[in-house]
Amino acid sequence: MCSIKSRVAYLSGLIDGLEIEKESKEGKIIREIVNILEDIGEEFEDIEEAHREIQEYVDALDEDLSMIEDEIYDEDDDDFDEDDIENFINLKCPNCDETLYIDSEIIHNKDKIVCPNCRKDIDIDVECNCDCCE
Repeated sequence: MCSIKSRVAYLSGLIDGLEIEKESKEGKIIREIVNILEDIGEEFEDIEEAHREIQEYVDALDEDLSMIEDEIYDEDDDDFDEDDIENFINLKCPNCDETLYIDSEIIHNKDKIVCPNCRKDIDIDVECNCDCCE
């Protein structure tokens, strides 16, 4: 598809080929119409360039956001080893029924914890089977 600017240049060439006198009323009107169309073509090209730049910027932001989302919401938590599971106790909140995984060290040091889901206190009375309590 031809650009607007090239189509206006073609139209200008056709008008020149008609050999309309430029100082006549009709010649002045046609010349001014062509000048306006040339200005519109240039503005349109500027808008297209700005749009391309904005699209590139949005694409870069989208890639950055995807990387951040992967980092935050990644279900394959690389920092969590299978050996670490033994250090956690599975506890169900009596208020909201949310299953919590609590570090056993926290259980040993506190009588209550706050549920991160419902923000209510949970009394801790979990039997400990670890080596430190025997």
